[in-house]
Amino acid sequence: MKFSQIALGLLATFADVAFATPVATQTATLGYATLNGGTKGGVGGSTTTVSSLAALKTAVADDTARIVYVSGAITGNEAVKVGSNKSILGITGASLTGVGLRILEKRNVIIRNLKISKVLADAGDAIAVQGTTASNIWIDGNDLSSDRDHDKDYYDGLLDITHGVRYVSVTYNKFHDHWKGSLVGHSDSNGSEDTVITVTYAYNYWTNLNSRLPSFRFGTGHIFNSYFENSNDGIQTRQGAQLLIENNVFSNVGKPIFEDGGFAVVRNNEGATPNTAPTGTLTSVPYAYTTLALSSVKSYVVANAGVH
Repeated sequence: MKFSQIALGLLATFADVAFATPVATQTATLGYATLNGGTKGGVGGSTTTVSSLAALKTAVADDTARIVYVSGAITGNEAVKVGSNKSILGITGASLTGVGLRILEKRNVIIRNLKISKVLADAGDAIAVQGTTASNIWIDGNDLSSDRDHDKDYYDGLLDITHGVRYVSVTYNKFHDHWKGSLVGHSDSNGSEDTVITVTYAYNYWTNLNSRLPSFRFGTGHIFNSYFENSNDGIQTRQGAQLLIENNVFSNVGKPIFEDGGFAVVRNNEGATPNTAPTGTLTSVPYAYTTLALSSVKSYVVANAGVH
């Protein structure tokens, strides 16, 4: 497997390494997931490998620290509930088709290197993170998609973060071929819970999407070093959200940055016009990070985002 990570204040790309047996991931090293004690998932717990839906459900259900490797193709039509203190890691080629992951009122969870696709709306989102006690979640190096051959409500979201979740990092993922990308904040009337939301989106590749790249309500978000292409709507700041949007590249995106009652500080982006968001107050974040040269964003993100 190949994983690309960011050390605090230092950009470092790890080379491809073939492992005869799976090895444990490191802890989250970038963004909000590094705060509040950090995010280490199942590190320190037992290790298991699963290759069926039943085995996956059993392995991730409780709150005991555990590293769960997913092997091969798993299919179904449901959302698997994930307990606290879990690392769910795809071995090269691992996929979930029609099977989503739901983190409800849980903390300290890592999901990496999984291809998740075609989760029907009646099952839920590809990945859903929900709840006022949910925190310290790292979503890294995944491939999330469906298709755009059906009505927009045939599938739901690729990644939804709602109901007051805090300390989330979404890094190195590929979001593609879908209607509704990533929603932050449950609804326009849920500010009492969602104002505390904190999410970092970095090094993500967004392509052939209709909307929600992401759509961000109420909370605080940092979106940087990402590449957006061939999509209708881009980043939407809504309902008082405060976003820092920097060092991104937009290509053939109809509305790169726009608002519905939210705010954004927008700096050093390429192709980010029109931008209709009023200037906000989020000019810094409480963690160290490094920005790429803007000329390198597209090539670096396209090469490194998604599964490996």
